[in-house]
Amino acid sequence: MIVCKFGGSSLANATQIKKACAIFLDNPERRIMIVSAPGKRSEVAGDKKMTDLLIDLANVRWAGLDGNMEWLAISDRVFSLVSELDLHPSIADQLLADIARCSEETTVHHKIYRDGIVALGEAISGRIVTEYLNSIGVKAKLVDPRDAGLVLSYYAGVTQILPESYDNLSTLASEEERLIFPGFYGRTEEGNTITFSRGGSDISGAVVAAATAADLYENWTDMDHVYVANPDYINDPEPIKELSYSEMRELAYIGFSIIHPEALEPLFTHRIPIRIANTDNPSAEGTMVLAERTHLDNVVTGIAGNDDFCTINIRRVLLNQERGILLKILTIFNELDINIEHVPSGIDSLSIIVRGTEFSLEDEMVLRDRLQVELGMDDIEVTRNLAIVMIVGEGMRDTVGVIARASEAIARESISIEVIMSDYHEISCIFMMSRYEMIRAMHGLYNEFFPGTDRS
Repeated sequence: MIVCKFGGSSLANATQIKKACAIFLDNPERRIMIVSAPGKRSEVAGDKKMTDLLIDLANVRWAGLDGNMEWLAISDRVFSLVSELDLHPSIADQLLADIARCSEETTVHHKIYRDGIVALGEAISGRIVTEYLNSIGVKAKLVDPRDAGLVLSYYAGVTQILPESYDNLSTLASEEERLIFPGFYGRTEEGNTITFSRGGSDISGAVVAAATAADLYENWTDMDHVYVANPDYINDPEPIKELSYSEMRELAYIGFSIIHPEALEPLFTHRIPIRIANTDNPSAEGTMVLAERTHLDNVVTGIAGNDDFCTINIRRVLLNQERGILLKILTIFNELDINIEHVPSGIDSLSIIVRGTEFSLEDEMVLRDRLQVELGMDDIEVTRNLAIVMIVGEGMRDTVGVIARASEAIARESISIEVIMSDYHEISCIFMMSRYEMIRAMHGLYNEFFPGTDRS
């Protein structure tokens, strides 16, 4: 059995929905379709994803405003989808009635209110796709994730999957009809609607694939492949035909946005292969993500970059001899709810790397005060506007001199490296530098490991 997930670009309008459904029906092994909310129809200014339209409505109505402009935008989008697919107008009326009802329930907790509205983007896709398939003579059944038993919890800003979800969803494998399963949301143990972070339909798809013991999980998007580097930074980069779960996880952490990083865990645990393919070009080979590579095409598989980091640098003589000092420092970070990415250290110094968007100037002031008052740390330096560039590849493990080559490639670009870190398993290496040098560093690394292919 194949579980296939279609992203927002694959469901943005009636034409895309018809393409997605044709792909779904092309292979009888495709039994469950995970759907995202409709994405942008075009790059024309003003066009928005359905999720963003619903967020706008939730925000203005929570603030006590009527939200008429936001409502009209949503209404127009829903009626357009229904009309262009030749479905009965009553379907649009019912969907809009659900949105109106949820948007009026402003007496509940803000997160409950917001999640209840935002989840309707995927619910809209699910209902419309199901109705369309039935209209062309295909027996299809809409599955509400909450009724099916996708049970989630929310703690410290993270939505987590409760173990019973897998047993609950396993029954989907025995359904005779084709199933349409809206992604992105489930329910809490108390029965409230709860969503994953943006892009969370990938997580829903992975959980369903794992629960039903699928033979393959397909992620249909708007690109033919995963590429060696972000096409926004490297012109016409080389495609990747195959990569491992570990490689994909490393690359997704820094910037590859094909699959939500949290979606890999259920697939990794159950060793379910992933195929990434293009809805607009279904005949393209795509990229396979496997538990173990069958072959290696290059020492380095991918190059990723992200320019949203900063470091908190702490220095004190004999710091390494203070028993328990790292625990005390990290406890303060935890109590201030500042997520830590990396902790490189020296004899008398310690650097803590965090995401810039998660470390405001207010956070910095409070952190400095606590480190000084509670731990006597006076030499604290914060460096902002830093980027991380990462090279990833299973081939690095058994190849001598990869980090030296990478460092030389960056040096040739006259870039000063702030930090170098390599993981114990030797499949990735991180280089930290000024954010303004990130793209040059990526070009240098690309030219080093993929010579003759940089067409920028």
